[in-house]
Amino acid sequence: MLYFIRHGESLANEQNYFAGTLDSPLTRLGRRQAREAAAGIRKLDLDFDEVHISTLGRARETAQIVLGDDLARHARIVFTDALIERDFGIFAGENKTLLKKSLGYERFDHFIHDPAGTPPGGESWMDMYARCRKYYDEVLAPLEQAGKRILVVAHKYIVEVFALIASGRSPSEYLDFKLPNSRPLSWDDLRTLTSSSSSALNRIADHVEIYLPHWALGGALAGFALALLDMTPSAALTNVMVLLLLAVNAFFLALRIDASALDPRRESHRASLVTLSLVRVAIGGWLLFLVSEAWARPIGLLLLMPPALSVPTFSLSRGGDYFFAARNTLLLSVLFPLALLAASYVAPGVATDPDGLKRFFIILVVAIAVPIALAQKWRIRNAITAGRITTNWSWLGSLATVPLAFLGTASTASSSLASDLRSGEPGVYASLLIPLLTLALIRAGSALYVRLQPMFGGKEIAPPIASDLHLLQTLPNIFLWFSLLMPGMRDEHPSLIAGTMLGFFVFAFVDEAIVVARFRARVQLVMDSMLGRSRPRPRRPAHARSFNQVRDSAVGSNSQFES
Repeated sequence: MLYFIRHGESLANEQNYFAGTLDSPLTRLGRRQAREAAAGIRKLDLDFDEVHISTLGRARETAQIVLGDDLARHARIVFTDALIERDFGIFAGENKTLLKKSLGYERFDHFIHDPAGTPPGGESWMDMYARCRKYYDEVLAPLEQAGKRILVVAHKYIVEVFALIASGRSPSEYLDFKLPNSRPLSWDDLRTLTSSSSSALNRIADHVEIYLPHWALGGALAGFALALLDMTPSAALTNVMVLLLLAVNAFFLALRIDASALDPRRESHRASLVTLSLVRVAIGGWLLFLVSEAWARPIGLLLLMPPALSVPTFSLSRGGDYFFAARNTLLLSVLFPLALLAASYVAPGVATDPDGLKRFFIILVVAIAVPIALAQKWRIRNAITAGRITTNWSWLGSLATVPLAFLGTASTASSSLASDLRSGEPGVYASLLIPLLTLALIRAGSALYVRLQPMFGGKEIAPPIASDLHLLQTLPNIFLWFSLLMPGMRDEHPSLIAGTMLGFFVFAFVDEAIVVARFRARVQLVMDSMLGRSRPRPRRPAHARSFNQVRDSAVGSNSQFES
């Protein structure tokens, strides 16, 4: 009998990078998944004769947790390089989503999933297949025929190749089987895995990941067109749908987060975040209370909004520090409402009305706090299932942004919006652009701070953290902002309100396009150098080098298990 386990969630899985042959230790969730797998094996009453393990640390640590010292004493332990993960070449240590966005779906799929593909500088798909086929034919199959019970602890692409072999499929029939972490799979389970996987679903998930900003902007433009026609959806239905979609977004956000990572004491760039946030609040307060222009109050209110829940998702797709983004998104989601309450207390009715505050806190509780609490409870109780849902279905949380963009922008419908735009007055079109210009200025100010901070004695901010600082300042929660608007404000400044909703998605689209273009240029430069005669070893990004610096949590070579 043959059983297979993919290692528990690793740092690379958590942070959305290709690890390949780089060492990437297990996360807290990964260790919890391994313990859950151990309980499952004990329930099946499996006593293995041999355990074959990849030599990479994340597989060794998973095997140690799954087996424990007692089981390990009764089984022959075999460590082998034949089971190590595929070498992804210059893609190792790179953000998966950025690679997909910069290469395009077809090109990425060819490099990673096509049997004819080879990541530049890495191992070809067929070489990996031949390596696994040889190990099965020469090692595993004879042991199974001899009546031995065998457990294999390896990696995603390695176990998926064994799934092909188990089902009798050819390499040309391979697709991404979305193998879950730490779930024990028998030979028959591998056959089921191949038959239940869907290439159409994989394509949809990848296209959501790649084109989400395009689709969100398209949804916002469609909503704006509806608003021009004064065809606003039912207010009651819109409110229910927005709450539901925000809750879906929050649930998938929290399903990826380990609660320990939200401890604010772990913050290493608090001063930078506080400085930028205080400047934003100060400017927002100045616009609210001291500027008499019509556009100042809505824009001032916008600057008092906490970050959008989509900030960690954007961080994950841009090579940022997901936990830094998630931790501070949730932290600012607590602090900024307090600033809003203070503003409402100092000058009642200036920032919003009582109904607006009521709507604001209903959204905070129902659409943010409750889904996050439920996701965390599920993550703790069902670690393997939570990991599988995150791997296979987190795109649903991202996709929720598209109808949110449509509903939010469509809700700005006003009988005076179309007539104001037809009037051709420069002030009307200027009010459409003011929100976009505001976000652009905040982005420029954030970038200037990151650049100047080391000159004044501060520690240089690493690019992933800098990227997240920009996101935290320039992607306010536009739906919370809209819930605070007084009815009169919507009627008096329809183009400004519609422009703010639309400008948010335009800015997100343009900002990401710039990030992807820079990444594409860097990767293409390295790929071009690989095609020349000289094959310089590409410099790995900082986050890739850090994988090898955090291996202390992996199994040590002097452990009783390895000896």
